Order: sequence, then C-alpha cells, then structure tokens
Amino acid sequence: MLTRRQFALTAAAPLAASAQNTPLPTRRLGNINFKASIFGIGAQHLGDYDATQANMDRVIGEAIDNGVNYIDTAPPYNLSEERLGRALKGKRDKVFLVSKVETNAKGDVDYQIKDSLHKLQTDYLDCVHMHNVGRTDRYPSLDVMLDRKEGTLGALMEWKRKGVIKHIGATCHMRPARAIPVIETGEIELFMCSVNFVERHIYNFEEKVLPECRKRGVGVIGMKVLGGPVKGGARLMSADDYAATLRYAWSTPGLAVAIIGVRTPEELRMALKAARDYQPLPAPEMTTLMQRGKTMAAQWGPLRGPVA
Repeated sequence: MLTRRQFALTAAAPLAASAQNTPLPTRRLGNINFKASIFGIGAQHLGDYDATQANMDRVIGEAIDNGVNYIDTAPPYNLSEERLGRALKGKRDKVFLVSKVETNAKGDVDYQIKDSLHKLQTDYLDCVHMHNVGRTDRYPSLDVMLDRKEGTLGALMEWKRKGVIKHIGATCHMRPARAIPVIETGEIELFMCSVNFVERHIYNFEEKVLPECRKRGVGVIGMKVLGGPVKGGARLMSADDYAATLRYAWSTPGLAVAIIGVRTPEELRMALKAARDYQPLPAPEMTTLMQRGKTMAAQWGPLRGPVA
C-alpha cells in the first residue's frame, strides 16, 4: 500500500521508458468499431481561465504519445475547445474526440455544433452527447428533446446523416430513470454517467441504466470516477481511494472508458500508471469497497442533484 508521500513522488516522477513502452489497455466502445484506451482525458479543467495553452499542449501531447486516444470536452468548459483545437493540430486523427450540446432547440444545436467544430479546428466530431439528460430545467420534456424532426435528437441525427458527427451519445448526472427512454430510442451509441464506488449507493446507474446499455450494445463511459468536480475538488484523491475507485470503474461490466479530468502532467502520469497497473477487483475487495462506499454515500448525499 502506498503512503501519501510515495503516492506524491510517483505522480511527480516522469514516466520511465519501460512504462512508456507498455501499451495502455483498450476496449471496444460498445457496437462502435473503435478500440479506446480505458483511460480517457476529461479536458474541462485544461480549459480553465487560470490554466495555459502550454499546459494543454504538454498534457495532450504526452497523453497521445502514451496511447490515450479518447478525449472529452464541451462548449461550456471555458477555453477547453479552443485550446484543445490548437493542441490537436497534426494529431486529430489519433483521437476519438467528443463534445456536447445542451439545448432543446434545433437551431441552437446547429449553432453549438458549428461553434465546436470551429473552436476545435476540425471538420467532424466522433461523438456528440446530449448533455445531462437528467436535468429537467434544460430538458423539461423528454418528448420534445427526443423528437426526430425538431428536437435535440433529430438535429443530431441530421448532422450524423451529413457525416459531420459520427456517433450520437447522451450523458446523465442525476435522475437516472430519465436516461432509459433516451437509450430506448435506439439512436444512442455512447452513454456517459457517474461511476464510482460511493455514487453507486446514491444514483446507482450501474443497476438502473447500464444493463439496458449492455443489452443494446451501447458503449459506457464512466465520469466523476474520482468523485469530482465538486466544491473543494475531487473527493477520492488519497492514494488508496484513487486506486480503488479506478479499479472499481474499470471492473464495472460494460464500461469501456473512465474519463479522468487531469489538470497537469503529474496528474496525467498518475492516471497512466493506474491504467497500466489495472487488475480487476476480486469479490472480497469489492464487498469491502461497497460497504465503505455505502457509509460515504450517507455523508455525501445527492451531490449532483435529485435522484428521482
């Protein structure tokens, strides 16, 4: 078991040549014919106003050099799309690039996609998610959102027919039951939700939604695997929790990629090491972790919004 000091030293050290030459594990994205690295970059905080383009360039360059090929961003992530577009110059074909839309109006979907393409300096997106379908303020009516002509789904289907977006996805942070009719449309190819050993006992996407994804061949992407972002930062960042929650996520049936929101090269190296070292959680360790997660869930409460 690593001490906190050993953990910090491991994170700060450059990757050894032998580690750099060790391939990252990959998994197929559901029915999509793409093998994704099990660790994907969440580019939100790389776009923070107090971050820099140089830091984005360094993190993305080192990630790609080490086999990371899945990157997630979104329009509201401050300068993430603009910086990512610059960082991916000459490297766009090396990654599965994902962004999002967050509107009910077809015209607004069109604007958001065009804006993302411009900022990311690309002529296509590998996937676009309907962002947080659990929000009733953003999507008051699922029927409107899922309308195949004028709704958000219809707009994305049109862009997919044009070849500008390759796949359609959805994310959900709360109210997991709302994700089911979205997935049942048959148009969703990727689904992203919170996956960590604490929120298993709060939102429980693992039992409420992921079985439907597996049945339909929808690729599952785990987000919030470290418990954040929340006020005060990520909640599962001790050496023990970091290793345990990532092993938990990668041991979740059907999960293809765990998104980790890295801010620095040091955080990138921590995630790379965890991915290369990954071993499935044996049943006794999973049982112990579930018991601890249940206790922590009572302390956390519904941190992302309503459960139902």
